[in-house]
Amino acid sequence: MEKLYCTIYIVDISQNPEEEEAVTSRIQQLIEDHGGIIQRINRWGKKRLAYPIQKKTHGYYVEIEFTAKSVLNIPAILEQEYRVNDRVLRYLTYVVDKKELIQRAKKAGKKAEKEAPAAEKKETPAAPEAPAAEAPAAEPEAPQVTEPAEGENPPVAETEAPVTEEAQEAAQENEEKKEEK
Repeated sequence: MEKLYCTIYIVDISQNPEEEEAVTSRIQQLIEDHGGIIQRINRWGKKRLAYPIQKKTHGYYVEIEFTAKSVLNIPAILEQEYRVNDRVLRYLTYVVDKKELIQRAKKAGKKAEKEAPAAEKKETPAAPEAPAAEAPAAEPEAPQVTEPAEGENPPVAETEAPVTEEAQEAAQENEEKKEEK
């Protein structure tokens, strides 16, 4: 059965900046030699480490996604290489599960939805706007006051705050977590 794996590692480039390329090519070669197929290589670049590792404060982050049959056990081969290679400061290899794939698809869909209206606005010519005097002014809604039951605090004005996309996403994630339980 083929699985999608992701390996992330940090390369020490304090001595020589080209070391990242050497380590990445070695990892690519190992994956391909043992029957894996590389899907994507994402070079995050030089970043500050969260804490010093071997007295180093910066490292070059690289992420490689690949598919391989689980029988081949490529992650074990990669981890052995990481342990032997002195230039690799830290590493992590994991199996990408279905939940992460679904979340990636949702993000890609939302990103496409955001880009589509922007592209349409650029393509369609703008219609002439009506004069401001003809447009009716929108009146703000009056706050709703609720009557308190016995023993409750006095009435409080409730106004509807605009719901942001982040709040909607958070609410949707909470609902999904509740459904999983």
